[in-house]
Amino acid sequence: MEELKGIERTPQVIAAEILAIKNQTRKILLASAIEVGRRLVEAKALIPHGEWLQWLEKSVGYSNRTAANLMRIYEVYGQKQEGLSNSQPVANLSYSQALILLGLPDAERERFIQEVDIENMSKRQLEKAVQERLETLEQDNQAK
Repeated sequence: MEELKGIERTPQVIAAEILAIKNQTRKILLASAIEVGRRLVEAKALIPHGEWLQWLEKSVGYSNRTAANLMRIYEVYGQKQEGLSNSQPVANLSYSQALILLGLPDAERERFIQEVDIENMSKRQLEKAVQERLETLEQDNQAK
């Protein structure tokens, strides 16, 4: 706390610090998930057919579902993450939000991220918003 000398410690200052740490942690978790997914994709290509599930459990302690989620996060967000600035919406996603958004088609996901205030939504609110968007897309497709 040496660097904080001279700054009045108010609840507002503390809240701002907490939010900054929370935002930084969110970015680190998604970036880490992408990197783990990248390595899982690489490992899966090297492991003989039929040995993947055993390798997952024995070597990294992941279930097939967890590994599949991480690989999908890498495939969908990995290349986008490499050149992201802090202002780009995908850079501000949490791991949970990134997973939920995988339920949307690629083109719609990009639009949804731009249109919806995801950062201020709870997991439940985001799940509901994604479900509503999927229902709207389905209705639009049926109307065509």
